[in-house]
Amino acid sequence: MPTTRRRKSVNRSSSFSDADDLGDDLPSDPEPSQVAAPKKVSRKSVITRTITACVLIIMYLVMLRAGHFYCILVGACTQVELYRELVNVRYVPAKERSMPLFRSLQWGWFWVAMFWCYGEALHNFCKENREFKHFTVVTEHTDTVVFIMYCSLFVASVLSMRKDLVRFQISQYMWSLVTILLVVVQCKFFASYTLKGLFWFFFPMATVVMNDVSAYFCGITMGRKYIKSVFLSLSPNKTWEGFLGAGVLTLIFSFLFPVLLSKFQWLVCPAETLTVWPFPPAMQGCEPNPIFLPQNYLITLPVLGRVHLALLPIQLHGLSYGLFASLIAPFGGFFASAIKRAYSLKDFDNFMPGHGGMMDRMDCQLFMMAFTSFHYQYFIMPLKPTVEALLGQIVRLSAVERAQLLREIGAIAG
Repeated sequence: MPTTRRRKSVNRSSSFSDADDLGDDLPSDPEPSQVAAPKKVSRKSVITRTITACVLIIMYLVMLRAGHFYCILVGACTQVELYRELVNVRYVPAKERSMPLFRSLQWGWFWVAMFWCYGEALHNFCKENREFKHFTVVTEHTDTVVFIMYCSLFVASVLSMRKDLVRFQISQYMWSLVTILLVVVQCKFFASYTLKGLFWFFFPMATVVMNDVSAYFCGITMGRKYIKSVFLSLSPNKTWEGFLGAGVLTLIFSFLFPVLLSKFQWLVCPAETLTVWPFPPAMQGCEPNPIFLPQNYLITLPVLGRVHLALLPIQLHGLSYGLFASLIAPFGGFFASAIKRAYSLKDFDNFMPGHGGMMDRMDCQLFMMAFTSFHYQYFIMPLKPTVEALLGQIVRLSAVERAQLLREIGAIAG
């Protein structure tokens, strides 16, 4: 009689056989009717999650006030932890001990991607700020360094493959590349838009947190009371009441919260410099982006007719963040649930009581970071040449080229 192999449920790692690389023994998904009802949440669990969340919020606000440098630094450290947790999902000690350089190469791909993302952000910042323009002599070669590192790693990765383990090695490399896509590439412009104003760092994350908290409490208070059907078989504890209730509350939050944040110049103003000293003085005299200033809108309502409203444009932009946080970003969490389900994990780690690991908290945030980059570049500050960037290029021209440039500008102006 054939036997079925079962994996042990663990918190941080699991063991695999060769067949596991192909996913042959993964348990089949249950039919929707077989999905268990959401577990009843104990009072102790709610208290633990709430206390941990309050501590995390306090730490987050301290980091926010510490300034742009520390927000970017903590963001980079978070990416390191996320990568560690995700690659450990498929960590197989017995096999990797026989491949001495494999773990180093796996992390090498991550650091190349990080250098590519943050190097470009640093170069753009130096070009746009006269105080740092002398660093562009170094930062402009970032792409060259990244390409050399990429070629070296590619060759080393191929040379490290062993005939008896090649299938396992390729599957691990593919998992590493998917992880880099999730953790690094989605956050490629994270440093750039953070330097444009801490608002773009804080508000998108706060919106996702609001949606997550709302979904949790709407789910435990109203789950399966009005809609009995299963919301998502991959995550049976999720309910329609939690999803819909969180959507309504998140839209309200994303429309009103920007009004409060726009009152703080140190949040809406771009970074004028980067300093390692924490808690810099609040920026004064900054000219905020017009989206943070009130504007009059004339709208026509069916009963009231024409109505004049004074709104901040960022409130309307905020609604798009609320919609994305409610409808799209949760699928980052659903994908993380699918990974845990596939590898029989309860959490990605356990260093945050009641919340699991970093990936358990950041699964939706990564998706939101990608949306923030897209939204900022196409709807807030479309990519276009700036005076600072042009001056940075002009000073590198020869005397003959500068004279030619002046003649061309004169011809355009005339």
